[in-house]
Amino acid sequence: MQVKKERFEALDILRGLTIVIMALDHCRHFFALGFVYLEPTNVNITNLEVFFTRWITHFAAPTFIFLAGIGLYFASGRRTKSELAYLAISRGLWLIFLELTIVGYFWAFSPDFITHPKVGVLFAIGVSMISVGFLIYLPKYIIGLIALSMIFGHNLLDSITVDSFDNFGWIFQLLHAPGTIVFGDFELLVIYPFIPWIGVMAAGYLFGPVVKYQKQRRKKVFLSFGLGLIIFSLILRYTNLYGDPQIWTTYIPFDMTLISFLNFTKYPASLIYISFFIGIALLLMFAFDRKLGKWVEPLRDFGQAPFFFYILHIPLIHIMAIIFAYTMFGQADWLFGAPLGKNPEVLNYLSSELIPTYVSWITIVFLLYFPSKWFAKLKLRRKDWWLSYL
Repeated sequence: MQVKKERFEALDILRGLTIVIMALDHCRHFFALGFVYLEPTNVNITNLEVFFTRWITHFAAPTFIFLAGIGLYFASGRRTKSELAYLAISRGLWLIFLELTIVGYFWAFSPDFITHPKVGVLFAIGVSMISVGFLIYLPKYIIGLIALSMIFGHNLLDSITVDSFDNFGWIFQLLHAPGTIVFGDFELLVIYPFIPWIGVMAAGYLFGPVVKYQKQRRKKVFLSFGLGLIIFSLILRYTNLYGDPQIWTTYIPFDMTLISFLNFTKYPASLIYISFFIGIALLLMFAFDRKLGKWVEPLRDFGQAPFFFYILHIPLIHIMAIIFAYTMFGQADWLFGAPLGKNPEVLNYLSSELIPTYVSWITIVFLLYFPSKWFAKLKLRRKDWWLSYL
């Protein structure tokens, strides 16, 4: 029983770390102005502080979706295949519904979210869950081939343009090419195309059995796969041959070269991007798979209630950003709408652009810790069916 607890704790801690890191990027989204908000990874205008504030949050999406796949595997242990498929598909539909309704409103604070919805991370997770809900009926090796083809092969589509598909270009956008799909007055902003994320969740589902290995065996797998993926991604990146549509180049000074090299493509998630950050996640899983001190308890609590945290943190950050903007500038028009607008050029913070982002991040994590801890204990104490959807 103790081994089981350790395995789950390591996953909870990693999931908690992921959701906290994700919150940093959302704070930047609402509190940053100018290039810090719009182009934080643009090598021509960014700096190391802004770039790495954005770059470290790239860790969140692939890790969370990979862990969601592992979570589906764990759920399979107490359900029939049909019951697991129902759970995955119903959860997926629920996430898509929330993205298009309450979460969409939280991002916009405007009725614009109805005619200008987005395919964000919840939408992508929802589609991935639905897809895996169907894939589980296939033999494991077929699922593996599909997952690897999606992750390793989707960059072969980079040279294809949406115009190549005429009236069906919107399908290609949903699958691979981010952008806006326009149907009259209805505009769907595709941020997370589906193909790579379905592959990542399917890979997590297949990786699930590793987490149930004997401790020393699974730690070796975490370490070897983690290092292997990182080395693979860095070698692939160095060659500029394949795996990311953005090639890197050298600059003077060196810090711009570093930014260019590490500026992996997230939309759509490139092979290099996915491999590097899943590798980091596996190394962290290796590090967390042991007895740790009380310092990890907040991360564990967040990790046991990640969706609860997600739903609450967006409106709280948004409200804080509006209050701050009115306090600083006497206006906050750009913080209402879907998508959010760009602030007027004349508005700038009096000190570092990143200070409001980091202060708001620390504040939001503190404010949501005790509610998240309460909800995590509720989920452990009760087994109501609806709790599995939150």
